[in-house]
Amino acid sequence: MTTEIRELVAQVNTARLKEHVRIVEGLRHCRRNYDLLEERARFIELTLSDYGLRVESQPISFKKRRYRNIIATLDGTDPGRKRLLLGAHYDSPRHSPGADDNASGTAALLEAARILSRERPKRTMQLVAFTLEEPQTWTHIILRGSKRFVRQARKDGISYAAAIILECVGYASARSRSQILPRMLRLPQLKTGDFLAIIADYQSRELMKLVHRCARDWVPELKTVPRAFPFRGYLLPQCRFSDHAPFWDHGFPALMLTDTAMFRNPNYHTAKDSGTTLDYEFLTAVTRCAVAAMAELGELG
Repeated sequence: MTTEIRELVAQVNTARLKEHVRIVEGLRHCRRNYDLLEERARFIELTLSDYGLRVESQPISFKKRRYRNIIATLDGTDPGRKRLLLGAHYDSPRHSPGADDNASGTAALLEAARILSRERPKRTMQLVAFTLEEPQTWTHIILRGSKRFVRQARKDGISYAAAIILECVGYASARSRSQILPRMLRLPQLKTGDFLAIIADYQSRELMKLVHRCARDWVPELKTVPRAFPFRGYLLPQCRFSDHAPFWDHGFPALMLTDTAMFRNPNYHTAKDSGTTLDYEFLTAVTRCAVAAMAELGELG
């Protein structure tokens, strides 16, 4: 497996990641830019289908409109085992082209899907593009797409050994004091925004350690900082601001991989969050880490 994972990681293509960011970025808020959001959904759907994956849409009705999660499945050779999931949301905040948030995560998801689609894992893998992650204009409710997904999985008796969510994974800076952190973390040594945060709750600590080790073993150029939080992250609400949180709430091990979003990127949730501000070498390294982790968890071969 060692040689195989090394070969998979080497397949991650920076130019393709950059092209996917270019296509996905742009105004795509669920209410204000519905048609543009649906254009991105079709692109994601067609891209995943082109990779030979089994693709389906999971409909979500909201305020008289129909939205959808896009689910690509790579069947495992041992279908009785708990599944793996790699996911990212594809909608954007109001008034923002959302390159880091979250065209970066969507691009990484698509590139990982391209590489993993050629393999034969023991565990079934799902590559999921979630909708309605961002708050709507009139409410602060978030994560509608992933909440719908996890509720349905529970109803269908589906269990997950791991869910890894890619949330804002394209912004990095080598400048001193480019990183801020919530006061409760008290980590004064982390003043430079050049690392990937691996965010877990306490039930997901073993998964967190595995992904941290994958980065060290397969992507040594990527600095990772793992942190686990008690009480499903409720003591630090910002660590629940993505699609991993519903998995925590239903008892599934899950992680958020992130550049820390508002704690690093000055363009977060603004009109300046464009693809020209991203660090594509960093995004490449994050994608390699995700591919390596999914390969190890999936027991390829």
